[in-house]
Amino acid sequence: GILGGTVLFVVILIVVLIVNQLYIDVIYGVRGKHRLPGYTGSVLGHKAYWIALISMICRTAGTMLAYLILGGTFLHMLAGGLGFNYPMWSWVLLFWAICSAVVFYGVHVVCEIEDELTWVLIGFMLFTALILFPFIKWDLAATINPAGFVGTFGIIFFAVTGMTILPDLKDIAKRNEKEFRIGTGIAILGAGILSWLFGVIIAAVYPGVYSVESIQKAFPQVFWWLIPMIGLLAVSTSYLTFTQALKNILVIDIKMKRVPAWIITVVVPVVLFVLVSRDFLSTIGFVGGVLSTLNGVMVCFAAYHILNKPQNTLNWIDSLLRRKPKPGDKYFWAWRYMPIPIAIALLFVMVEHILSMF
Repeated sequence: GILGGTVLFVVILIVVLIVNQLYIDVIYGVRGKHRLPGYTGSVLGHKAYWIALISMICRTAGTMLAYLILGGTFLHMLAGGLGFNYPMWSWVLLFWAICSAVVFYGVHVVCEIEDELTWVLIGFMLFTALILFPFIKWDLAATINPAGFVGTFGIIFFAVTGMTILPDLKDIAKRNEKEFRIGTGIAILGAGILSWLFGVIIAAVYPGVYSVESIQKAFPQVFWWLIPMIGLLAVSTSYLTFTQALKNILVIDIKMKRVPAWIITVVVPVVLFVLVSRDFLSTIGFVGGVLSTLNGVMVCFAAYHILNKPQNTLNWIDSLLRRKPKPGDKYFWAWRYMPIPIAIALLFVMVEHILSMF
């Protein structure tokens, strides 16, 4: 239901915004250049390092698999409309080859390409909203479907979390913590609002959507190309980001050489595509509901440890507001213990998704 989905989306988006800010506390609370395994290992010990490393690699690889499936699907849809009727797996391989070549040249090339593609993507999404607005069935706005909540938590968490790329953004922001926090919050919130707007309008125009391909049925025939184009832009930018993130984990935390790390990074999603799964929704549900939430729990544990160190007397909220913290400040006290309820919420999402699989 649209109302039920909107409420769930807002709650999960708030949780994600808090988790990201907690992760930034961890990033700036640990010396050196790391990714999640390195940060949690430095704070929580060797066992936490291995848990986070395995979880992070699986999560990133699973995300790449999901985007690989989706990228191939959108290429197949677009090529089919132009008269090129080759098997879907061939378009998956084409998408994979192009993105792999781009990632080889590093984060700065990825950033430059994504910067242009992202603005084009936002333009297409707003154009979609404009096209479909006259066809919205307003009576669907207040719908709630309790059965639809089962298994949905993980999919929404997957859609809005930006935790994986925060260390890469820190490399760009350097020591400008205030800019990093504000920019990250605006980015996650903006992407969340766009995702919500796009999803709600599609559901309000064509409530019978059951797959990626069926989204096209919500549009007039003349705009058959719009969904494949939007999807291809969205998936390309995301796939590049997560491929770069996995390569950085191997290079920075495992100390692997650049070329072997790149080879492993680009080969993993193809192997998973052949051996594990070719279903998009089940893949992102598991990645978001189990692996992403596990990473979030590790962030909460590490953040709690850092925020409750005796030397941590500076409240970043006070810093953003440019006022000096006072002893017993209620904001600082609340933030120090924020990881506890957030970890509980993430564990709930994890358990809910695991149970929904049976």
